[in-house]
Amino acid sequence: MKTQFFKLVVPAIFLLCVSISCSDDDDNPDAINEEETITTVLLVVTEEGTTNVDTYTWTESDQDDIVLDADSTYNFKIQFLDQSDPTDVEDITEEVIEEKDEHFVFYETTTSGLTFASASDDTIDSDSVAINISTDWETGDATTGIIRAYLIHEPTTKTGSSRDDFGGETDIEVDFNVTIQ
Repeated sequence: MKTQFFKLVVPAIFLLCVSISCSDDDDNPDAINEEETITTVLLVVTEEGTTNVDTYTWTESDQDDIVLDADSTYNFKIQFLDQSDPTDVEDITEEVIEEKDEHFVFYETTTSGLTFASASDDTIDSDSVAINISTDWETGDATTGIIRAYLIHEPTTKTGSSRDDFGGETDIEVDFNVTIQ
């Protein structure tokens, strides 16, 4: 009985070893694309023709409400931060700009009369498309609503009017309440 057990177990162990670790693919491991952690989104807002600068912050636990004047123009600069370690804050915006061909910022708003366009100082990708790190916003009449910002990774296109038009993956999606007064 012991001889039969040995004859069956040893070949089974050998086959298991061959199928698990005897592959020569170990020299070419799969690349791991580690996603960045984004804990904080900042909107740095400057009213056109002034030195008035306001910074609005979004975190998972809280966000600032944006207050804008009616019939005005503003420059919005968006920043993405990893503040999971307060002693070592990482500005993810730098990586987004370096990888401008693989990123796009898209805004949606429920606020009537609030429009935006890429600013003249925006980052431009290799296809001459602005990625909306810096945008100019125009307000209309007094109203309230929401500004939703998406950081899209590897969009299939950088044109569209809704998030679904862009494809790719959403790295982060944040909402800011906005009041135009």
